[in-house]
Amino acid sequence: MRRKSFLLTSRVTKIDNKLASSEPLQQEQRIGVAFVGLGERGRSSLRLMLPIESAEVAVLCDLSASNLAAAQQLLPEGISPVCLDGPDAYRQACQLEQVDLVYICTDWTSHPQIAIEAMRQGKDVAIEVPAATTMEEIRELLQTAAASHRRCFLLENACFERQLEDAIAAIRRGDIGELVHAEGNYYHCLDARWTMWRLEINRQRRGDLYPTHELGPICQAMDIGRSDFLETLVCMDSSALTGPNIYKERVRKEAPDFQNGDHTTTLIRTRRGRTILLRHDVMTEQPYDRRLLFIGTRGRIELHDTGRPSHEEMTLEMNRRLIVALTTGESFGIDIQDLATWCSIIPLSEESLRRGFAPVSIPDFYV
Repeated sequence: MRRKSFLLTSRVTKIDNKLASSEPLQQEQRIGVAFVGLGERGRSSLRLMLPIESAEVAVLCDLSASNLAAAQQLLPEGISPVCLDGPDAYRQACQLEQVDLVYICTDWTSHPQIAIEAMRQGKDVAIEVPAATTMEEIRELLQTAAASHRRCFLLENACFERQLEDAIAAIRRGDIGELVHAEGNYYHCLDARWTMWRLEINRQRRGDLYPTHELGPICQAMDIGRSDFLETLVCMDSSALTGPNIYKERVRKEAPDFQNGDHTTTLIRTRRGRTILLRHDVMTEQPYDRRLLFIGTRGRIELHDTGRPSHEEMTLEMNRRLIVALTTGESFGIDIQDLATWCSIIPLSEESLRRGFAPVSIPDFYV
């Protein structure tokens, strides 16, 4: 029998000021959005929210006045949000009556505290990845969302890529038989893109620190949290050879205690006996590679990142579905339990490494 093999590529369309999808929104209802964090990612997210008619840019907020000014330059004439800067700006934004959604694009370390403050002030939140990096932060997000009855969204744009949706549809149809294994690469040499806060996290912590770009799409394809669940994880890493050199070059200090290895590999087994392999490398000099591989009993599907136009298209689609979820009550496609599960790989991979590459149980956040 001839086995099936598919190589899917994105159908990329130009991003303009028209909504990419015709799905109707409740036009009479507008969602006031506060953008907190207006660096490169925050400004890109702001730009890709502007075409959505039911979204109203209510607040722009950043520690830096220069970031705030740069974000203001993106706004069309007639849009005049409240602009806040300084260390207490996000707290002020969370208290404003015109804000329905707090959209968080700050550094990773501040994601949980901003989200928790927003939910306690009665706002829904959307958090860039990773939403949390410790089990304590994950549990506090879950508890706060439950207590406040607010929605907490994970902004994992890789889950809204058209080629992924095509692949999931093919898997659901049984085109490659029963899915038994999946792999995801995140190879992204950060080079000039290193920020001090991210470099410091890699100096201090050892594990898969950025797993959701690969794991999120894989979990959706495997129906994790519905018909199957993640159960056990084992993590292994290479030595930290490149990180100390990057740190010395950027900080002008030696870093003999640099923790994160050049290459981290995480193997996960699900309750149904399927396996997932994640590879993470932001250190070594190699081409960018965000690859997904799905292996079934009768074939395989392989996906490759097609670059910036696709990234913009999937962020626009993510933002559109976010606003649809808030205006209609429909599912966003990523529950807070998914957020907890996917982000838990960070501290659990650390635990496996600390214990000498030992198996670690993955909590069931869906109960």
